[in-house]
Parts: sequence; structure tokens; C-alpha cells
Amino acid sequence: MLETAEKFMEELNSRDWKIRVADETEDGKSHLLLGVTGEKAQVEIHFFFDQDGRSVSIRVFKLFVAPIDKRLEVMDAMNEANLDFRWVKFFLDKDNWMNVQADAVIDSENSGRVCFELMMRTVNIIDDVYPKFMRVIWA
Repeated sequence: MLETAEKFMEELNSRDWKIRVADETEDGKSHLLLGVTGEKAQVEIHFFFDQDGRSVSIRVFKLFVAPIDKRLEVMDAMNEANLDFRWVKFFLDKDNWMNVQADAVIDSENSGRVCFELMMRTVNIIDDVYPKFMRVIWA
């Protein structure tokens, strides 16, 4: 496990947060998976720590699937969310799943604090926009 990932694990442990998965990817990145429950959404957040110890990718895969007949409306809501929030980016993959991503520059001194802060911001933003996405889908 890379030092930056270990520092984040220490931060999580100090706050009694549980890590679901801690492993290495085939390309040598440290990977942590956490289940986080917000006020309106429950998500699995993946952290991928780059080998150079200088960056982390934060991903939420498959937040929801956009129905084909609502794809354009979901994309409009997604673009609005991307304009409203600078910390995360929403995007639809080729199978119409909504995904969320954030990236950060880190080092071994700040990775615990920065990753925890970005995790909380990501969950709070998802909590804020998830009902808007659901209204678009169910309208």
C-alpha cells in the first residue's frame, strides 16, 4: 500500500470509519473502497492513489442509470450540476450510468486530510443533486 493511501487509512481509522476494500490495482495504484451514507444517497466511493504519491482519483461508479428516453433531460441536469459544483464532475458512461469523479493533487503529508475532505464534499454534493436527478427521471 502506498504511503498516501496509508495516511488516508490512518485518518479514517482515527474517525472510526470502516474500509470495505484495500488492495492494489494491476497498474500499481493503491485502491480503497468505502461505503458512505449521506442524507439522501448511499454510495460506494473508490480512491485510486497514483504510484508517484502525488495524486488521487476519487470515483463513484453507477450512481444510477439514466433511462434512454430521459437521457437528454438527465444530461441537462448533469450539465447544470457540473456548473454549480466545482469539486466533482458528473458524467454518463456508454451504458447510461451516472458516474461521479474528482481528482486531487496530494502528498504524504496532506493525503489523509485532503481525501477525507473530498470524500465528504463528494457525498454532500451527491446528496444535493440526487433528488434533482430523480425528479428528472420520474417526471
